[in-house]
Amino acid sequence: MYYRRKLILALLEALDRDVSRIAFQKHLFFVGIEQERPLYDFVPYRHGCFSFQAQADKKTLTKHGFIHNRDFWRLSAEENFINRLRQGDKEAILRVVEQVGTLSDQELIRHVCREYPYYAINLENLDDVLSKGEQIRVQTIRPAALFSTGLFTIGYEGLSQERYLNRLIQQDVKVLCDVRRNPFSMKFGFRKHQLQHATEGVGIHYAHIPELGIESGKRRDLDTEEKYRALLREYTGTTLVQSHDALLKIQELIEKYSRVALTCFEADHHHCHRHCVAEALIRRSDSRYSVTHL
Repeated sequence: MYYRRKLILALLEALDRDVSRIAFQKHLFFVGIEQERPLYDFVPYRHGCFSFQAQADKKTLTKHGFIHNRDFWRLSAEENFINRLRQGDKEAILRVVEQVGTLSDQELIRHVCREYPYYAINLENLDDVLSKGEQIRVQTIRPAALFSTGLFTIGYEGLSQERYLNRLIQQDVKVLCDVRRNPFSMKFGFRKHQLQHATEGVGIHYAHIPELGIESGKRRDLDTEEKYRALLREYTGTTLVQSHDALLKIQELIEKYSRVALTCFEADHHHCHRHCVAEALIRRSDSRYSVTHL
C-alpha cells in the first residue's frame, strides 16, 4: 500500500468518528501544514482546499474495504494504522486532531479560509463563511485578473495535478488547450476526463485539440538532443503546416478569453511540440502577445 494511503487511514483512525468528505479534506490539509514534506497538494475549490489525489485514494481504499462507502467516511476495521507511520507524521496527525478535530464542517472551512485565504478564492457562498473584512483579504490574495493577452505553455512532468493547476490559477489562465494526440497518461490526474474535470472545477475551460499532437510511435527512443530537434523540425514542416484550422481555433480562444495555455507532458518545453505551436501562433498574431513557459 502507498504510504500516503496509510496516512489517510491513520487520520481516520485518530479522528475515530464519521467524517464528512469536506471535513476530511480540511483535516488532511492541516496535517500537511504540520508535515515537513506534505504528501498531498491542494487547490482552491468550491469548499476551500481540495486534493484530487486524496479523493482518488479514498475511493481506492473504499473499493478495497478499508473505508465504509457512505455519506460519511469511517474505517471499516480497527488496525492500528497510526503506529505504522513515521514518528513525525504520527505527531502531525495527533496535533491536528487535538487542535481542530472537533470543529464542524463550516468551522473547518472558515478556519482554513481565514488562515490561508488563497484557498477561498473559488469558495461557494463566501458571504456565509467570511466577514466583509475577511472577504477583502481574499480579494487581495486572489491572483489579479490579468486582462492583458497572454499565451502560456505547461508540461505536467514531475508535477502533481494540484501543483499543475495552481500554476495555471496563479497566471489567471482561462483556457487550457491540450495538444496531445492521445490524452492518456499513467500519471494520476492527466487523462483527458480527469484533467477536464479538475480544470473546470477551478474555473478553467478545457479544450482538446488532437490535430496538433504527435503520434506516440514517433516519440520513442528520443535519447539525444539531436533526435528531439529532428522530430520537432519534421513536426513543424508537416503537422503544423497542415493544421491551419486547429491553429485558428486556438487563436479564436485567445481572442475570446485572452489568457490561454497549451499543455503536453514534457517539463522542458524545448523537448515538446507545444513550443512549436506557440511560436506558430505568435507568428500568425504579428506578435500582439508573448509566450510564457510555465
